[in-house]
Amino acid sequence: MNISETRKAFLRCSLAFLFAFFLLSPSVRPQGNQGTIEGIVVDPSGAALPGAKLTGTNDATGIRFQTTSDSNGLFTFPVLPVGTYTIEVEHPGFAKLTQKNIALSVGARLNLSLSLSVAGQTQSVTVTDEPPIVETTRSQVSSTVNDVAIENLPTNGRNFINFVLLTPGVTLDVRGGDISFAGQRGTLNSLIVDGSDNNNTFFGQSVGRTGSGRAPYQFSEDAVQEFQVNSNSYSAELGHAGGAVINVVTKSGTNNFHGAAFEFFRDQSLNANDPINKIKGLRKSPYHFNQFGGDLGGPVIREKLFFFFDYDGQRNTLPNLVFLPVTPPATPTANQQTAIAYLQARAGSWIRTQNQNVYLGKADWRLGNNELLSVRYNSQRFVGAGFENGGPQNSSEHTGASDVTTDTLSGSLTSTISSAMVNVARAAYARDNEPGLANSINPEATVREGGVTDLVVGRNFFSPRFTNIHRGEVGDTLSLTHGRHAIKTGMNILVDKIANFFPGNFSGAYVFNSLEGFGCNLNGGGAACFTGPDAS
Repeated sequence: MNISETRKAFLRCSLAFLFAFFLLSPSVRPQGNQGTIEGIVVDPSGAALPGAKLTGTNDATGIRFQTTSDSNGLFTFPVLPVGTYTIEVEHPGFAKLTQKNIALSVGARLNLSLSLSVAGQTQSVTVTDEPPIVETTRSQVSSTVNDVAIENLPTNGRNFINFVLLTPGVTLDVRGGDISFAGQRGTLNSLIVDGSDNNNTFFGQSVGRTGSGRAPYQFSEDAVQEFQVNSNSYSAELGHAGGAVINVVTKSGTNNFHGAAFEFFRDQSLNANDPINKIKGLRKSPYHFNQFGGDLGGPVIREKLFFFFDYDGQRNTLPNLVFLPVTPPATPTANQQTAIAYLQARAGSWIRTQNQNVYLGKADWRLGNNELLSVRYNSQRFVGAGFENGGPQNSSEHTGASDVTTDTLSGSLTSTISSAMVNVARAAYARDNEPGLANSINPEATVREGGVTDLVVGRNFFSPRFTNIHRGEVGDTLSLTHGRHAIKTGMNILVDKIANFFPGNFSGAYVFNSLEGFGCNLNGGGAACFTGPDAS
């Protein structure tokens, strides 16, 4: 056998080994934004019961899923929407078993042992208030934040991502305000919403780049049902992350109409006076912070077609107080007088506004007995006037407007081909547009005196700029089950079209180390003003 034939034989053996490894490995994890219930059906002696008919009913929607135990008594519901379930088991010669209150969270895999009693005077057995079921088939390190925590725990600003801080090993990344897992950069994480990628691939953050110092949130807190935080050893189908994966499921409609409304309000009467106002002898500056919204969900056709709608608004007005620490010299020069007059004219306080509207609409449709279609659309519109820069040494012309517009549309079709075969097809589109506009066309000028910054005027470093991303995503996952073994195969394709403009210091930048140098430049001194230590 020559070397080429030896390599071919080795390759064939390697491929055969890999195929056998995946075929004989334990059952794979459930689809990203769904869960799995599996287990065994036994008789009173503990012997396996093949051919048992099992029906899993979602308590909220009434949608039923069916399967049959195999020759070893094993069963699986491989892909189920998140929620609380009732499992009914029937077999000739045995009493019907009903097990209630089975809570299935996102990404979970629950294993049940269902024991049937011999039929007699008792025709049915109902089990309720089961204790939490331990997942013994998972190796990933993860935590789940459920709807109880989201609805009842307070969070400043109503960004649901902040609840990730409740999980072990998580802190805020001091470099940018993102979420950091085990000390890693926040830009290494991945956000998945309803099974679709929700990341801004240019900056490495989520779509809309929400968080500290940016737009407040992309999805309303009231639209999130629960989410799973995967920090280690997570499934390859989650992917796209060097840090953690946050796997989010949004709310859906149910068989009963339900809704809620909220409003949170704050103004200057509830705040202490700012230290800069105290120095100037001024009263409290105007302040207004208001968050409001509501949601409504319910059936269009009971146990078949459901809707959910959510609106979340924010109106935020913040004062930006400016402090000019300049004491005019006893006998100022002409240049110093010019500089002081110029800075004083631009040292007035100004207002920053942060206004946002977020809408979410979702529909779930049971097509026949074997298919479930889910479609969700989310819209975010954020306008941040005076949002580019802030602080007591920034004039109003040194800031600008920061806007964020995002639209995400995703859909999934779950098809139960047989009790051992389920296919999930997905498609999604996302648009992320983030322009930044400057308040001035003049060069940036930082004026210092004695090593201390007096004021910064002119165009800010960041503007003008824009980032525009259009994304298309398609994916398909086929899950096959045979006894205690399973195989999952699929693909996911992401196509991004990115346009970015971010020159930085578009009009140039100057640093003046004295009022004399700055005034010299204003008075037309030209190049003579940039000699020596006074300017650069």
